[in-house]
Amino acid sequence: MKTKLKQIFYDMSHQRVVTWVTLTGTALTMFLIIGVIIIEQVGVIPFAPESCRPRLMVGANIDMRSLDGESSSSGSMSNTTARRLYGALDGVEVTSYMTEPSTENVKGETGKAFEASHRRTDAAFWRLFDHTLTDGRFYTDDEGQSKTRVAVITESTARNLFGGVREALGSTFMLDHLNWRVIGVVKDHSKMATTASADIFTPLGPDDPSSWWGELSPYYGEVRVALRLADGVSYDHIREQVKARYAALATEVRPTGFQPEYHEGPYDQETIATCDIGWSNVTPDRSKNKMIYTAIYVLLLLVPAINLSAMLQSRLRRRVSELGVRRAFGCTRARIISDIISENLIVTSMGALTGFVLAIAVLSVYPGVLDTVYQTGDATPPLSTMLNWRVILAAFAGCFLLNLISAAVPAWHASRLSPVNAINQERQ
Repeated sequence: MKTKLKQIFYDMSHQRVVTWVTLTGTALTMFLIIGVIIIEQVGVIPFAPESCRPRLMVGANIDMRSLDGESSSSGSMSNTTARRLYGALDGVEVTSYMTEPSTENVKGETGKAFEASHRRTDAAFWRLFDHTLTDGRFYTDDEGQSKTRVAVITESTARNLFGGVREALGSTFMLDHLNWRVIGVVKDHSKMATTASADIFTPLGPDDPSSWWGELSPYYGEVRVALRLADGVSYDHIREQVKARYAALATEVRPTGFQPEYHEGPYDQETIATCDIGWSNVTPDRSKNKMIYTAIYVLLLLVPAINLSAMLQSRLRRRVSELGVRRAFGCTRARIISDIISENLIVTSMGALTGFVLAIAVLSVYPGVLDTVYQTGDATPPLSTMLNWRVILAAFAGCFLLNLISAAVPAWHASRLSPVNAINQERQ
């Protein structure tokens, strides 16, 4: 093995252009593979405040279609509809009702008005998601029932409103033309936690206003539901219950000439991350996104493999006589193939390791790179969370495939060389 490594490094030092192109191409490929894997996984992997993602499901909207098929209406649910479809489900530990974040103008004691995301939630929201409270407390359901104007805000929002975190507790600020009192401050969090994130949280009252007119108005509002499943409970078990409730609702709604359409909700985290569940009148298509990422991975492996294969062919042309002598002294074709693939694997691994280190360095120095991709402009999940073993093993598996694809054909051609022709070709 030691002799083999010396031979490889000798060849690399005497073919510097080919070696550097090979190493650079492999490093760039590994860098891009890790980037794509992390971009795909960051929507699924658990991190605070959504550490419950493996057991999280979300019920988003309701879609009503006319019985004659000529008209439809869809949108967020009313509080009553959300509780009817998703409340007290078997196998659910925590059920929380909330609204989607809305962008609002806010103004505090600093006198500076700015835009912040505002989400209304019930008290169960704080049991479902693991927001870290740095000062004060969370609001209660009683405060939501009584429509008490209290709020929980993030640290950065506290600084913008009051000049500091300590000054926030007990202070008031203007939101939606009303004064709200701060009773709690939580740590800043990534807005990639799409179900749990906001800058300002206020209590959700029981009589969420309807946003529709006519006979269907009681069914529509601004509410969605988040569910945390108990250990061992399957997504299908929850969906079967919700589907049955849709059927019961259809019987009630039928006199209006409409019926609710079931779109396979509530949705697990993979569906939330890969599909736009905001479209309330369609069933999310997870297969489409999987096909897109598969195509990206194929391109990331195939295009560099073609270039690296050409580089390997160039290296082997300089070693024709060596291969001919080895064949003349009884080296088998299988041994030739395995040696060439092994040599290329070492070179590819060096490039892959370089790309891996480069990816970690970029994420460490510029942790907001994913926020730029997702256009959140906020804190990124911890690097240790994103670089889990699945990401690392998948990246190096990609490196191994790259090696096989780029080296297989040149190795096979090299093994087919006639010893006499190979030696004569070198002499010519």
